[in-house]
Amino acid sequence: MDYEKPFIFIDTNFGLDEALMIKMAFNSFDFELVGISTSSGTMSPKKAADNIVALSANEGLYLSVSKGDDLDLSYEDRDILTTSDDYIENMPAFESIIDKADDCGKLDILTTGPLTNIAKALDEADGLEDYISHIFILGGSLGAEVSENFRSDYKAIDKVLNTGIDIFIIPDELSRSVVLTDDMIEKLRNTDRDLETILDEFIKVPEEKRFLKAPLLLYLTQAPEAFIFEESGFKVDSDEEKGALKRVSSRKNNYLANKVNEEAFYDFILGNLL
Repeated sequence: MDYEKPFIFIDTNFGLDEALMIKMAFNSFDFELVGISTSSGTMSPKKAADNIVALSANEGLYLSVSKGDDLDLSYEDRDILTTSDDYIENMPAFESIIDKADDCGKLDILTTGPLTNIAKALDEADGLEDYISHIFILGGSLGAEVSENFRSDYKAIDKVLNTGIDIFIIPDELSRSVVLTDDMIEKLRNTDRDLETILDEFIKVPEEKRFLKAPLLLYLTQAPEAFIFEESGFKVDSDEEKGALKRVSSRKNNYLANKVNEEAFYDFILGNLL
């Protein structure tokens, strides 16, 4: 029997770890990347999309990239990468998600920011749940400070958690356990022009704050066996601690990662980028 590669759709921004994740996704032969949409984050959705389009064009991929809703956060917009060879898709992000799910039949969604685009897609398309196999979410916490992507649109997070879709979450505590070290940067040097640009931005950040959150989420989609999970129902607090995760007994299909094989993860990064 032939192996069928999973179809993956990425909903993200263009922070440094997200840029590295996208670069890794472009390099992967283990899945078919069918589209990218942008959410609010380090950059505005529009500027994030501009940078992703440039990275895609430089790779010769010309992938569908759509801009998501702007949550009016505090942005640091800038052009890390530029191109004149391609453009943002003239389609709202939520429509792109619906369109790709319908085309693929079964879709895995990887999301690093607020789940605004995904929740809107679920609102607009009856039965969309049947076309989404898994959603992999970055962020959230059971005890620590609430992450920005959960706090900024907690209603969207709660809507997604309340579906029948299998949900996998990498909480803040785990995502901050892995960083891009100076040694890894040196190993990755002189391999690719765009990678060099991303690494040059990373090196400006103190090593202990070079979190590899988004690449860790990508790793989860490829090697769930490298993680230990807590299976439980979760909801999002909408009162005192808006966006905080709370355990509930009435929901299922939620899996919270609480440990990862870090050595295997670092090997995954080097193997993908070298």
